Amino acid sequence: MSILEVAQRTLAADRSRRALPGIFVALVMTALTSENGAAKKKRKKKKKGKSSSNGCTVRHSESQILGFIDKAAKKYGQSANDMERVARCESALNPCAVNRSGPYYGLFQFLESTWKTTPYAGSSIYDPEAQALATAWMWKEGRKNEWACK
Repeated sequence: MSILEVAQRTLAADRSRRALPGIFVALVMTALTSENGAAKKKRKKKKKGKSSSNGCTVRHSESQILGFIDKAAKKYGQSANDMERVARCESALNPCAVNRSGPYYGLFQFLESTWKTTPYAGSSIYDPEAQALATAWMWKEGRKNEWACK
């Protein structure tokens, strides 16, 4: 039975003018509470969903990601510790991270325009291995200052 049906039956059963405002207020409060609760549940459900709204489906363990960073650092003669620190600061090691203020994408938070300037532009911007390699390459090219995190 809907809230409206309950209200109609209650109003029909109690015709007293004094009771009407109280019933009306109670019904409105019940309806608002129900709406608010449903909206909260919907938001909670959305947050719990495992699929990313940006289409990123990359799934790597922290040790795999650290391995990509180490490999890239060695290839381009950079500090793996510095690269790890920047990746943790930029994305908390999340290859699917998106900062909409840029927007910046991925493990090292690349702008799409910056990503396209790297030799790894053919790879997905969410690929953590490609991001690590592109970052190490940029650092070797003297572009380390392009990151907010140091």
